[in-house]
Amino acid sequence: MKQSRKVWMVTVGWVILLGASSGDPVARAAPSFSPLTSGERLTYRLLWPSGLNLGEAILEASPSATETHFQMTVEISLPQYVLRHSSSSVAAGEGLCSLQFREDVDDGTKKWWEETIEFDQVAHEAHRTRNGQTTTDSIPECAQDPITFLYYFRSRLAEGKPSDSGTLYRGGSFTVRVRAAGSETVPFRGQQRPTEKFVVTYPSQNQEMTFELWLSTDAERLPLRMRVPSPLAVFTAELQ
Repeated sequence: MKQSRKVWMVTVGWVILLGASSGDPVARAAPSFSPLTSGERLTYRLLWPSGLNLGEAILEASPSATETHFQMTVEISLPQYVLRHSSSSVAAGEGLCSLQFREDVDDGTKKWWEETIEFDQVAHEAHRTRNGQTTTDSIPECAQDPITFLYYFRSRLAEGKPSDSGTLYRGGSFTVRVRAAGSETVPFRGQQRPTEKFVVTYPSQNQEMTFELWLSTDAERLPLRMRVPSPLAVFTAELQ
């Protein structure tokens, strides 16, 4: 059971990161995309299928002159456990090529997962350290980690240049496929907001995982809602 909770927690974190992750990473992000120029802080309420509160997720972007820093934290309350997933990323300001990625999972008393990836974009290499062991992989031009990839895709979508598939790096390259699933309205802060719905498919644990994503149609392309399967249930993440 403990192992399934660990897999579930990592899955939850990765789905929040993958929310809208698709595109051609060699292309360049839109320089005028406001989250990359002014920053943002998005807070999500995580819900069980019954509507009961499951926890909270926070996604932040903090741009500077030459870099953009991203941070994601997820906290889930389960019987006898409070699970925490934290990921951070640093990307070059121009092009959003990844420089560093870090991920941690713990239950408040014990660290279950710790990993760091250092990107050498000049040498086209990524140095991945996990459990004290470092491995080196070849990477494509302007390789991107999942958080960076999310912001890249949103900026491209805001430009009207979406893609139905893409590749990102996280201890190896893998493909994310995105299928447009029509337009819907979603309640957000007391109003009905128009959205585009997408179905996102990605590999996980030697199988394919699929979740649903609703993005606002305005210039920010906010991920307003995600519906995510997990080993325990199908939960919903709603932007507050």
